[in-house]
Amino acid sequence: MYPSAAKTATIIAREEQNRGNYRMARDLLFTMTQELKQQRIRIPAEMVNNLMLVHSYLIVKMHIKRDDQNTAARLLIRVADNISRFPSHVVPILTSTVITCSKAGLRHSAFNYAVMLLRPENRKKIDEKYRKRIEAIVRKQEKTGSEVDNKSLCPHCDQPTAEFDLTCGECKNIIPYCVVTGRHIIADDFCLCPECSFSTIRSEFIK
Repeated sequence: MYPSAAKTATIIAREEQNRGNYRMARDLLFTMTQELKQQRIRIPAEMVNNLMLVHSYLIVKMHIKRDDQNTAARLLIRVADNISRFPSHVVPILTSTVITCSKAGLRHSAFNYAVMLLRPENRKKIDEKYRKRIEAIVRKQEKTGSEVDNKSLCPHCDQPTAEFDLTCGECKNIIPYCVVTGRHIIADDFCLCPECSFSTIRSEFIK
């Protein structure tokens, strides 16, 4: 019963996500995830990944309001790297990614996504108020130099791992993500949300 229901929920959530109904998609996936947890049934990897992606997108605005441009940019990069999962808002999402990465000083990423935006299939759909800025980023070719990823310890092997990487490059284990920030959790700064029992970074949760 539950494996079949999980498959159905994933399909329906994908359809809602394709239509741009991201909150509805997240709620469907979240509800099904909770039910599977209660029944102690393994949650399908596709469901976990889809929930992570749509949740990452939905918390971007919160971090922009907090003026945490780096977190917002890293979340948008995660979403933009899976832009095929957001077919209704390809150009708006890529535009937000370019602008936010630029504000966060992530010039290499801003350049890469600006190039994607200026492809023929996207160019005409760019909002006019951002077009010149995006064209300028590409024209200046701000693609050189590496971007420094802040790192924190993998909770499995204690090796430094980029904050927004959800797979440890050292031990290869999947790391749970914080529902507040989208960063991977930290062993010595960890708690569970009392409402949903999802992992979170305690110091971020209590802000």
